[in-house]
Amino acid sequence: MRIVVTAFLLGAAAVAALALGSAILAMVLAEASGRDAFRVALGELELLSFERRADGSETAFGPALLVLPLLGGFLNAAAAAVLDARGRRGP
Repeated sequence: MRIVVTAFLLGAAAVAALALGSAILAMVLAEASGRDAFRVALGELELLSFERRADGSETAFGPALLVLPLLGGFLNAAAAAVLDARGRRGP
């Protein structure tokens, strides 16, 4: 059980860092390219949105920034559980 929890936490942390870094990079590129609006979403789950207005620009992080790490942690924990079960059965 400890292996699965550790795998979940490490997977979630890795996906969170990747998602946040990608979101920040996308915002910087949107600002530098002069785009008026930019949106990254997974279906209805928005990762980030960028909007340029006359009085400045606005950037918002969406709920996908929380959902992606949970999904990544779950998938990593599932893989760890499968590998752990195979290791206990032997070759």
